Amino acid sequence: METIYHVPITALVLIGAMLTFTVITTWLFRVQKTAADYYLAGRKVNSFINASAISSDYLSAASFLGVAGIAFLKGFDGIIYAFGFFVGYIALLLFLASPLRKFGKYTVPDFVSERFHSRSARIWGIIGVLFVSMFYMAPQMLGAGKVMGLLLNLEYRTAIVVISLIITAYVTVGGMKGTTINQLVQFWIMFGSMFLLAFIPFVLKGFTYTEVTTFLAGFNGPEPVSGTMFNGSAYMVPGYWLTNIKDTMSLLLALMFGTAGLPHILVRFYTAPDGKAARKTVIYVLLLIGCFYILSPYVGHVIRYVFLRAGDLHMNQHLTSWLAENGKNLAVPVAGSYFGGQILLGLVVAGAFAAILSTVAGLIITCAGAIGHDLVVSLINPNLPERTRVLTARIASLGIGLLGIPLGFAAESMQIAVLVGLAFAIAASTFFPVLVMGIWWPKMTKNGAIAGLATGIVGSFVMILGKSWMPEMLRFQNPGGFVMLLSFAAIYTCSRMEFSRKGKSAIPHDVDEVMTVLHGPEQ
Repeated sequence: METIYHVPITALVLIGAMLTFTVITTWLFRVQKTAADYYLAGRKVNSFINASAISSDYLSAASFLGVAGIAFLKGFDGIIYAFGFFVGYIALLLFLASPLRKFGKYTVPDFVSERFHSRSARIWGIIGVLFVSMFYMAPQMLGAGKVMGLLLNLEYRTAIVVISLIITAYVTVGGMKGTTINQLVQFWIMFGSMFLLAFIPFVLKGFTYTEVTTFLAGFNGPEPVSGTMFNGSAYMVPGYWLTNIKDTMSLLLALMFGTAGLPHILVRFYTAPDGKAARKTVIYVLLLIGCFYILSPYVGHVIRYVFLRAGDLHMNQHLTSWLAENGKNLAVPVAGSYFGGQILLGLVVAGAFAAILSTVAGLIITCAGAIGHDLVVSLINPNLPERTRVLTARIASLGIGLLGIPLGFAAESMQIAVLVGLAFAIAASTFFPVLVMGIWWPKMTKNGAIAGLATGIVGSFVMILGKSWMPEMLRFQNPGGFVMLLSFAAIYTCSRMEFSRKGKSAIPHDVDEVMTVLHGPEQ
């Protein structure tokens, strides 16, 4: 009997071709003369390429595997993830993209430090970048372990080590230039495989949208699978956020505004030539990921429909057992095997592999910027020559990339999309409030910025890991929306208190010039 552990030759060929392309691209862009070349690709990436790279960076294992997995597990409830991930880019377009590029720095900690002339704000920004990125990297490594196990029947931990070494090597050598070109190709592999998964059931297999949705809407039987617990809590049980309006709204706010606070997404707008190009890039991204997030829940719903009617639709016993045991993460590969055999499974596995490569690469570059540029250069030795700055960036990339190994080990039993949702919670409550207020409120002070960052970081940490010690009214399945509101309140309150004590001297002396740069015409 066929099993999905059979090595898919198509996947091996595609992944081999993708890795060959990655090696060639990395070698071609191995020379970076300045830190701007390494971190920002020389600020010369055109809008369409940048949009494809951002989409690839953003459509991580959570989107490629996790959104469909949530839709498979909980049906229509899973759409909240796709909706939240997409809507966040509208906030990014309206509030942040163009002003950040006009400000013209390297990183998010650069913005908070230069905007408020504060070393302390930069330090909190560095902590925030690393905190968000580590939470985001863990589920990517989880996806890597699952996909490589599916592809080559590798033990989970072995797969984590292999994928971590591959990504670390090409990012360390190729920098942002090589990473951007690789992400461009990886996005279209992801999008193409997801398009086929949605196209084949409805067009070639005769399924109808009405048939699938009507069946799922009227289904009253047992759920396909129970969630996996996270340290004894219900964080990792998909569907719990819809038990009350408090959890629903907090999750939705975290997904929407976490997008606009993700450091590895924000840094990409510094690679655009100017603010106009940054806005144009976001519009392209909205079109690309909007199409993707229409397709992904469809795939999850269809494979849920097939699983619940496995006997009627002749689903392979091995595919059925895999969905029952690990449908939360492998609904997409199982859909590929069911609808297209080894060929489509190969395309899907290649797509998942591309999603993981792309996102982890972006996270490594971002963390390397936080360590190499924000910490070493900006705080320790601002007089480092460019050649040493590039070397520092490479060393930081190497260290962060290898850190993905223990993160992947720790995430083995978790659900990809939900764990990413917690990273979004931290981003929403940390960087989004500080950036929005810093860009649009001239009276924001240094203490307000520090209070916002500290509230977001500490509040998220306490409410995520200390949930069991919280009173019932403060227990959230995803605390992002709640902590975000606390961060906004902390920024406003501390800024007003500092202003009442010091008067206009509490506001940075160059605030008028900064506001002119952020909101004025291109220079």
